[in-house]
Amino acid sequence: MKRLIGLMLSLALLTGILAGCANTTTGGSGTPSDDSSAVSQTGTSDAEEAWPRTITDALGKQITLEKKPERVALLDFGYIETLFALDITPIASTLAERSINGFGTLQPYAAKAQIEELGENKAPNLEKLVELEPDLILYTAEERNLDMTLYEAASRIAPVVTFNIPDWKEQLRAFAECLGEEEKAEAYISETEALIAESRKKLAGYSDKTVAILFERSSDVGNFLVLASDDYPVWFDKENGLGLTTPDGYIKTGQEMISLEGISALNPDYIFLLGSLGTEANGYKQIYLSEETKASSVWQSLNAVKDGHVYYLDAAVRAAGPLSIKLGVESIVESMTE
Repeated sequence: MKRLIGLMLSLALLTGILAGCANTTTGGSGTPSDDSSAVSQTGTSDAEEAWPRTITDALGKQITLEKKPERVALLDFGYIETLFALDITPIASTLAERSINGFGTLQPYAAKAQIEELGENKAPNLEKLVELEPDLILYTAEERNLDMTLYEAASRIAPVVTFNIPDWKEQLRAFAECLGEEEKAEAYISETEALIAESRKKLAGYSDKTVAILFERSSDVGNFLVLASDDYPVWFDKENGLGLTTPDGYIKTGQEMISLEGISALNPDYIFLLGSLGTEANGYKQIYLSEETKASSVWQSLNAVKDGHVYYLDAAVRAAGPLSIKLGVESIVESMTE
């Protein structure tokens, strides 16, 4: 298969599929840049600025785009909602079908969005990508997900821009610079910030109630990933987020797996459970909590469980992208103030 992919890419080069889209030069060693703001446009940031424009991505590579991209492909399905926030439909993505049908943020687009399936993130169908003739490919530079062999192969198909920006606003702005949609990005950010501010006021009376946001691993029943308070400021920041209050001992940064007994030690007043993305086999139904955990006496002893304050958050909320921020804010406010 690797040999076949290589032949297809070579054929694409020879027949001119790749011709003239962009010029790419390497800045640095090809490893992710420490600067998470990553993408920066040279010249002014006016969306009406004439093309070409040159940007520097998260790998420190300079990419010149000769014209506004019209056929954008994604090698990370997590970027689909960022494009939708800019009113752009990608022509293809990894895990396209599962994402568009499974995530609550993307389901409204499922009926009309035509996104070609490229397969798994770690082994996308590059043959199909060649056939689709994208004029821009977007990829992650996150260390745990970046595959430089895949990056090099994709770069022979079309210009590749990489991102490694945790903050949803800065990520949206970086995408907008690439795609010439700066005005849409700023409008979306302003609208969302207003929603967050209004929602923070609605939750002001709950500042004495503690909240935990958890994700139970389907492969490790009874163990939970906790969303760190400092890493997810939209939910916990007192000035610019919802201002949710965490229990004593709640994780601030990084990732930590915590047992059911650990949740009992936190004993929050409210628990929000993030879903696991479903599959075609189960109708893309999300799973939030295993039956084994539900039946556990430890789980049943939690204050949030006894008081009926356990709520569900769509699987997309874990990624904290532009659309999922809105969905998460609305879901949390509705649940806590019902």
